[in-house]
Amino acid sequence: MNLMKYRWLNIGLLIFVIVAGITLLFVSPNNGWGAKPGPALNLGIDFTGGTKIYFPVPRQVSSDEVAAVLREIEIDNFKFNPPQPTSYIDSNGKQQYQVLVYTSFLNDTEQEIVLKALEAKFGSVDKKGLDITRVNPLIGAELIQNAIRALLIAGVLMLIYIWYRFELISGIAAVLALIHDSLFVLGIFALLGKEVNATLIAALLTVVGYSINDTIVIFDRIRENVKNKSRDLSFSEIVNLSILQSFRRSLNTSITTVLAILLLFLAVPNISEFCFAMIVGITVGTYSSIFMASPIWVVCKEWLDKRKLLRKEAVAK
Repeated sequence: MNLMKYRWLNIGLLIFVIVAGITLLFVSPNNGWGAKPGPALNLGIDFTGGTKIYFPVPRQVSSDEVAAVLREIEIDNFKFNPPQPTSYIDSNGKQQYQVLVYTSFLNDTEQEIVLKALEAKFGSVDKKGLDITRVNPLIGAELIQNAIRALLIAGVLMLIYIWYRFELISGIAAVLALIHDSLFVLGIFALLGKEVNATLIAALLTVVGYSINDTIVIFDRIRENVKNKSRDLSFSEIVNLSILQSFRRSLNTSITTVLAILLLFLAVPNISEFCFAMIVGITVGTYSSIFMASPIWVVCKEWLDKRKLLRKEAVAK
């Protein structure tokens, strides 16, 4: 099977995802509290600041029912996003219900007012059953800078490492594939209006590490085959052979990892966003490692070899 004959199609897909991903980040900013998520990123309280409360309820409730309670609360500049009812199965196999209340930043007194209003409507709860997260807006802005810095540093270090292990153009190919993976995940979150928070950044860094490991395995096989190659084989044919030799290993590893994360996704609802990002990221990362990173290396190497040949011919004349 000649996978290299599809290299321009896969490179075209990579360029499309990168351009579309960047566009989705800026095309329609979120209009703020209470707005419906648009195609741009729906930043969570980790980056915008605010209070997130997972409030246990005795039954399935509707978003409008909870919102009606929140509208009656008299707090200065109090704003909230549409509440999100959820449910899960606890360790005893019993169905449990809760609602995610996402508001502007609340101090201790204001938080207690909100909790009392919810308890008056849905009944009192054990404080140990509450899951409350508060982030000051100033800290949120700092987290954005740190998250961008972490992704950039990871990309630069990986480029240097692959440059050292292989060659510069292979490092560029690998980093382009990683940019594709990250923007694909962010684009999916933007399209679905899912919350982007520090957990997603952790998932992205994990996906980047997983994807680069898969890419390096294939690059190692390419290097081994180049050392032992027959003179009749071109670099493109060697890369194609190396991908086919690594294909089953990469696919099996990714499938087993995704299955394990899928079980976690179903069992622990509070980390569902992390699991979702991991499933999407590992899936697309496996594809890019096999069908994008190596073909980019082939195209760049063939272009450089062609330039060297033209220079030699020019010198010879």
